[in-house]
Amino acid sequence: RHRTMKRSRETVPALHALKKMKVNELKDWCTDLGVRKQGLKADLIAALDAARTTTSTSTSSHYQPPPAARTPVHHGAAAGVQHKTSPGAYRSLVPTPQGKKSPGATFFEKYASESDPKRMDLGGFVKLGLELAGGDEERSLTPQHTALLFYLCWKMKAKGFGELTLEGFTAGCDAIKCFSVDEIRNKAPTLLREVSGGKVDPSRAASSEQSFQAFHSFVYDMLRPEGKKYIEKEMAMLALQAIFLGLEGRESRHIELFVKFLTAREKLEILNNDQWKGFLQFSRDVDAAFSGYSDADPWPSLLDDFVTWAKEQAEWKEAH
Repeated sequence: RHRTMKRSRETVPALHALKKMKVNELKDWCTDLGVRKQGLKADLIAALDAARTTTSTSTSSHYQPPPAARTPVHHGAAAGVQHKTSPGAYRSLVPTPQGKKSPGATFFEKYASESDPKRMDLGGFVKLGLELAGGDEERSLTPQHTALLFYLCWKMKAKGFGELTLEGFTAGCDAIKCFSVDEIRNKAPTLLREVSGGKVDPSRAASSEQSFQAFHSFVYDMLRPEGKKYIEKEMAMLALQAIFLGLEGRESRHIELFVKFLTAREKLEILNNDQWKGFLQFSRDVDAAFSGYSDADPWPSLLDDFVTWAKEQAEWKEAH
């Protein structure tokens, strides 16, 4: 398409217009402005919005993208368990005197939007995410870290990725009994047990499965563009890696090959809810050699195509 306007930090569209753009359009803007273009669609929007709002300062050149799943990392970190009498647990039970802010509200303040102190936008969530990663960008890009951010969005009832309200944030803090970056970071392995597999904590297998189903559906709904019934492919790939690589006990033997398959399907731009749910069931029912799979079964056609494609790949042939 012929460009009618030179792309610059001064001409970056308003936030509501950025949200209506497709991922490829956002990446074109990021390329022209020299802004890093990694992460979810929400991450790209945050980067461009930050570039627009910081035009007159030098800080825009130091923008760091929010955490997003990118590459598999090793699992097995020890899951530290917080004692029931942790400081966070006590604070959530202490009544807040009239006129005094609750611990959750005080925590929220640091990341609140300048234009609306009762709302956290993507810029604030970027800041929170990087602090949770200890300022380590590589760590912030792992599936494990993105899984934690999705979990926080779930507990804090986010309407979109990183779009939080004061009410939802404080309720989430009370629910997980964490009121600081350090508390969330230290308690993360324990928190994620709520949606991890039963093999991580067999005593909680049933409740974990119920929570995971709710979490899995929430992530899909959270990432859907407003008014749409699908999620864009690139966002789906990052989210699938966060869930099936980032959650201990939920690993899928198919995830890495499936992401390669989606990447190879250049004309595929979206995933619908049937495909999203279908991959979860496929991961549970079908082994690495595709035993248990039949093209007569009512799988989404995308998964039928995946099996056909995978069997033609050298790495699959060597393993089977």
